[in-house]
Amino acid sequence: LIYTRFHGISQRSSYLMNIIYKRMNVVYVPNPSGGGRKKKGSSGGTGSGSSSAPPNGSGNGSSTGSSKNDKRDDDMVCPYTELWTLCRNSYIANRTQLLRLSIRSHLDFLKAKHGLIGMTRLASVFLMRLCTVETSLYLDFFGKLDDDETEVDEEKKEDGIRAGDGEEATEKKVQFANGRASSSSSKSLSKSKNRDAATLASQVMSKDGTYYDHEFQAFLDDLCDNLHRTIRRGLVNVLDLDTLCQIVSVLREERSLANSSPTTMAAARSIGRVIVDAQERLIFCANSVLGKEVLRFKATPADLDYPDKLRKWKEQKMELAEKDAGEESREEEALKLQMQVYESWFPPIRSVLKVLSKIFRVVEPNVFEDIALTSIQSCSRSLKDGSMYIEKKSGVLHSDLFLVKNLLILREQLSPFDMQLRSVERQLDFSDAGKAVSRFIANRNRRLFSMTSENALITLLSEGVSTRVKSIDSKRDLEDSLRSACNDFIENTSISLAGPVLTFVEKCKGVSSANGGESSALSSQSFMNAEYVLTVMTRALDRLEPELGEINTQMSLYMESAATRSILLKPVVRKIARLLDEGRAFINEGAVIDDDGRWTKESKKEVLKVMDTFEKKVKSKSFT
Repeated sequence: LIYTRFHGISQRSSYLMNIIYKRMNVVYVPNPSGGGRKKKGSSGGTGSGSSSAPPNGSGNGSSTGSSKNDKRDDDMVCPYTELWTLCRNSYIANRTQLLRLSIRSHLDFLKAKHGLIGMTRLASVFLMRLCTVETSLYLDFFGKLDDDETEVDEEKKEDGIRAGDGEEATEKKVQFANGRASSSSSKSLSKSKNRDAATLASQVMSKDGTYYDHEFQAFLDDLCDNLHRTIRRGLVNVLDLDTLCQIVSVLREERSLANSSPTTMAAARSIGRVIVDAQERLIFCANSVLGKEVLRFKATPADLDYPDKLRKWKEQKMELAEKDAGEESREEEALKLQMQVYESWFPPIRSVLKVLSKIFRVVEPNVFEDIALTSIQSCSRSLKDGSMYIEKKSGVLHSDLFLVKNLLILREQLSPFDMQLRSVERQLDFSDAGKAVSRFIANRNRRLFSMTSENALITLLSEGVSTRVKSIDSKRDLEDSLRSACNDFIENTSISLAGPVLTFVEKCKGVSSANGGESSALSSQSFMNAEYVLTVMTRALDRLEPELGEINTQMSLYMESAATRSILLKPVVRKIARLLDEGRAFINEGAVIDDDGRWTKESKKEVLKVMDTFEKKVKSKSFT
């Protein structure tokens, strides 16, 4: 209702402002200050960047005005240009005074009723609507009339009135203006109501993307800044990452809608400033969470309670599988079980993945990569420290499996993020500063005031201070850590399964290398005895099945995927097979059948048979 009344009032003003516009750069009077008149390009008759041009940036009489301007002296000015600017500035000042407080109170009301997230969306829609109706109202006052033929006829009548003189002519002119405004009020009002977005856009912005009236856009920016004021006060107290992410997502959606029309670009600019503030707050809160839960993380015994933590989770999983419950209850239990799997992860991994998954879509990519780079490095260090603690508490097998499991989780969960995780660090290197200072003191011809490269101070700085560049690739470091952990597991597992065989082969290698590979030196050693070698191989075979069972049990506890377990055990089998091949070669070389009775054909055959049995069991039992 309020805007409808304003549209009704604007009809007479629109007609009078069009009369003023037609007289700009056409009618000139002597300049009372004695200065030269403004040229047409600076007075705002045309041009998209002029501050006093009408909103549509076009007008009649520009060519005739240009020809007349050349004939006038420089001491003439156009009073209509100043009158146009005065009217426009008066309109903007009064609209600002009228709307500012009401907009602020409405935004505060939305915040109190709907909360910060709901207020963000509703306030953005409200401001876009406000920009549209304010633009429409402004064009009703200052826009160019569309009925050109009627304007030409009325201009002729007006010229006839202008030909008269005295109070009678002035009275006729006023009556004519009132009659013209009242006769066209219904027609113009209906047109303003039916003005679509495309028409408004063409009267607000030129084809080259510049605004016709920058002062009016500044007025809209001032109104829309109330959104920035209201949301910024609310952001200061927000610590929840989910809330901040929702705010940024909502603002981005609303900004894309506001950018679709020139009439709502002021709202888009204001929303963009709010997005920057919300992202800064989000980055601050994310760094605070990561600093507390990852960078300064101190593991407790409960955090490193492996493998008991995994055993409890597996027991609960088995209870759920045996439990006979309704469909809804089973879904709830399955959700709880999935959350327990998540809780079984190492706490720094949970924190890193939780924060990165939240901020991935709502912060700039370079900022995200910087946060991820720092947090992943700290998480890897925490994993290695935890592995050392578990090794002392539960043994080397659990230590290796803990490290492999969590590094695999970290790599797998980071793969959806499209990031490089690379950075370059530059540091000042003062290692040569002492020598440079000594040379500076010893130099008698220092030329301290010379402006050339021979200046001793310049030489001191260039020789004493250098820049050290260090490239950091966290993704590569993560892969290296995982590879190292897998190699440690392969090495330790091979020793656990074939320790006696490895000891025997190492002794044979030592003797062979010390004597240049002579078989006689190897056969004379005390450990190269049929009875001793058979005892070693039998002991290794007897302990193979219990060790393999324990390893398979613990691996299934840490890793549910059979494929992952198989990938880890294949190198172990290959390593043991190579070890047995080396043992056979040394036995064939050093087991000399002679009269001493240290080796016989039967004893050699029996030893080789035990070694073949050992190899078959390793290959068969490792993948069951």
